[in-house]
Amino acid sequence: MRISLYNEAMNLTFLTYNVLYNRGYLVLKEYIKKHEPDIICLQEVETDEGNLRLLQKLDYKLADYSNSFIKFGKIYGVATFYKNTRLKFVESNVIDLPKTIYDVLLFLLRGGNRPRTVLCTQFHLKSSKKIMVYNMHLSPIAGNGARLRQIKETLENLDVYGLKNDTAVIITGDLNFYPWGRKRLEKLINEYNLKEATKNIAYTIQYSEDGKLENYNLIQRFGIRLMKTAFSNKLKVDYVFYKNLDLVSATRLDTRHSDHFPVVSQFRIK
Repeated sequence: MRISLYNEAMNLTFLTYNVLYNRGYLVLKEYIKKHEPDIICLQEVETDEGNLRLLQKLDYKLADYSNSFIKFGKIYGVATFYKNTRLKFVESNVIDLPKTIYDVLLFLLRGGNRPRTVLCTQFHLKSSKKIMVYNMHLSPIAGNGARLRQIKETLENLDVYGLKNDTAVIITGDLNFYPWGRKRLEKLINEYNLKEATKNIAYTIQYSEDGKLENYNLIQRFGIRLMKTAFSNKLKVDYVFYKNLDLVSATRLDTRHSDHFPVVSQFRIK
């Protein structure tokens, strides 16, 4: 059971996880039972209907999903789940993000790949508090400038919705944002009065020494080798940004079912 510092009714627990072509998804049960997240945002999850129903056995409902790419003959994307005992699903929409050169090359080589997308989901707490959740998985091979454009496209959606000052916002996922250009990311986030919940977390991804865990293609393996040489095999690429909530804690769960680690954040509702 999770330990709450505040009244349970005033808390919101949130889990985000890049499950590496569905691998981490199949072992979520133990983490869900321990941390009892109210909202779960997954990236690289297989979007087959039968697969997405697995969390229903743990009393979670699928809010929505969005397809991103095809690999190993299967379709993967982002998906958001929620506890309907605490939250009411209102609506969702998908934001198509600007393509990078890598995205175009993948489309030409494989076909069937959609533009990178952000899944935007709106919930109401039983107290009628509105919560907007943005679940994203940005382009893995690109410059940080391209990813900043994709993040900006997401943030501009806040203006489209005309969100009120008391609307809670969570923006999360695998940003694939590498260590350089951190100041530019902070500046963009600050422009929209967002805070980072994951500031205290040093890294969220760890590449295996032999590369077998990740199942990377040749281009990706070359890129990772360069990253290891320039930095290390541990990087922070998964983030949680928030607005109109009070942060209680953010924790990286040390498990090796994926090259990414799950991140659990707990907020206090204002």
